Amino acid sequence: MQCHHCGSAEYRKNGSYQGVQRYICKHCGRSFTDRGERFSKAVKAQALDMYLNNVGIRKAARFVGASPASILNWIAAAAEAMAQRLSRAAEQLRDERPDVIEMDEIYTYVQKNSSAPSYGLLILGDSVALLRITSATPGSAAP
Repeated sequence: MQCHHCGSAEYRKNGSYQGVQRYICKHCGRSFTDRGERFSKAVKAQALDMYLNNVGIRKAARFVGASPASILNWIAAAAEAMAQRLSRAAEQLRDERPDVIEMDEIYTYVQKNSSAPSYGLLILGDSVALLRITSATPGSAAP
């Protein structure tokens, strides 16, 4: 068994509540039980997917059987994880340049209708990079 919060295997008993043994982590100081987490990763992913598809927090919470505060915590945790992944990917791709870039209709729209530079997100597997998109001058070839 290990701490649900930090993954440490160093813990001690911390009393019981309604017949369930509680433990306290020596590493992060947080309390946990041996029952595991209440909601599986699949349920959390379903709630995040609902949120990203414009389902309200309260409705998503009702659907998965969680509280709205739990849904908000899952969203914040997912945002933090994504920010960490983006920063790691940015560090990896800082000096690398891709050989082939595929652009879609958004690039064409930005290129034709804007003189100011725009930015796009390049996703290559687990790697992510921020690309600067500048419009070409009239009569010149696209970059």
